[in-house]
Amino acid sequence: MASRTYKHYHDDDFKAKEFVETNFADEQNSIMEENIGHPAKILHELFSSGQVTGEILIDISVGAIIYQLLSASNVFKKIYVMEFTDANIKHFKQWLEKGEDATDWSFASKRVCELQGNRDGWQDQEEKVRRAIKNVVKWDIFKNSCIDPQLVPMADCVISLWIINAISKTKEDFQKNVKSFTSRLKIGGHLLLFTVLGMTYYRVGKHKHFVLTVDEAFVREAVINAGFVIEKTDLWNGIAESDIVDYKKVFFILARKEREV
Repeated sequence: MASRTYKHYHDDDFKAKEFVETNFADEQNSIMEENIGHPAKILHELFSSGQVTGEILIDISVGAIIYQLLSASNVFKKIYVMEFTDANIKHFKQWLEKGEDATDWSFASKRVCELQGNRDGWQDQEEKVRRAIKNVVKWDIFKNSCIDPQLVPMADCVISLWIINAISKTKEDFQKNVKSFTSRLKIGGHLLLFTVLGMTYYRVGKHKHFVLTVDEAFVREAVINAGFVIEKTDLWNGIAESDIVDYKKVFFILARKEREV
């Protein structure tokens, strides 16, 4: 179905808190294992094993989610968060500043800390994330094709969860956005990309929102064409049935930047 039929991630009336709490922060939701549990395990293994290291990390992920930064903050001392809309920036900062309307991420934090062998240390882990975040930057990809170098330094790692299908209206956009995402990544740095395959929509309240449908071969090609060597992949099946999303599979790529393109 065409993007004009569904609502879009960039719409002015996008409900940032409702999106997060529907798709990520409801512990009883049937999609939590694919959205949080399995990705959290992958990230914990990569960061705790020393496979991915450095000082500066750029996070470019969907909505005001924070769970991907919990393990990352054990390695990276400086984190720069990229957001695409004012609504998502506002909601992210509510968590950062412990505001009244912030999403409660304690269940995700406890799961990550359990992987680390210290479930009770989840509050300290969240504080470590808050200390590591140096800036939350708005990036309007429709006005600026690349990240502003004055706002975001060159990084050792870029991590991206679930966003690229949501903001890319065409496959050409997808390929362009992979290159733009990684424009501030150093040669030799790592891209950690989580994306969904065979998906057409996600739901926020009563509204369906557009998602670009892609397959594994296309995502691999887009990453390689952006100047990367793929070092590791993981692929797992989506849930059997849900009225919130309709993805078929979830795909993870660990890639090392080999050249500028």
